[in-house]
Amino acid sequence: MTSSTRLPIVLVLCAFTASGCASNPSPSAATSAPDASASPSASASPTSVRESVNGISFERPADWTRWQPNQFSPMNDGPWIYLSTDPLLRTCATTPEASPNPADAQGRACDWPLDELAPNGVLVTWLSTRILQNLPEDGEAIEVNGAPARLEITTPGECDAINADETMNLLVPIGQPTPLSNLAVLACMRGPDLATAEAKFRAMLSSATVGS
Repeated sequence: MTSSTRLPIVLVLCAFTASGCASNPSPSAATSAPDASASPSASASPTSVRESVNGISFERPADWTRWQPNQFSPMNDGPWIYLSTDPLLRTCATTPEASPNPADAQGRACDWPLDELAPNGVLVTWLSTRILQNLPEDGEAIEVNGAPARLEITTPGECDAINADETMNLLVPIGQPTPLSNLAVLACMRGPDLATAEAKFRAMLSSATVGS
């Protein structure tokens, strides 16, 4: 899973996270997912739920559950938020109300919080890339956080690691001006209905604001 975020976002995100900057261990083979009934972010809304966490605000589909990733060291890249249609590994994620799992010995969180996506499954990760990176010039031109961004789509891309059919990722423009970013979003999607998953992901991106 690619990563890259530090400066403006680290200043923003670390200020908003109670546990501080977290880290990235590898997922344990075993283990079942947290009880779906205890899942965080349940909502009265039939279609979408507004979330605001770690200085990031967005609307997620009601059928995407939010999970809290393991901690990771601020010296490493790592996940801030998981959204998924599938239950995640108990060793890699907790409900938002629970204390997060600690980082591994290398100061990292899990590489992947589940072994395999189910058909029509989605896993979205908001993550820190630790260091600031130039915004890419390739990919589909879209607007995120009120600024131009580039959405890159590959099939299957790096999400092949969890048996996904498509990978969508981008760096989120942050600060003014916004030539650099250390906040990324990675979406893994499995068919057959990729069109619906893509539409929901794009709607989430268009609703997102950072640091406000």
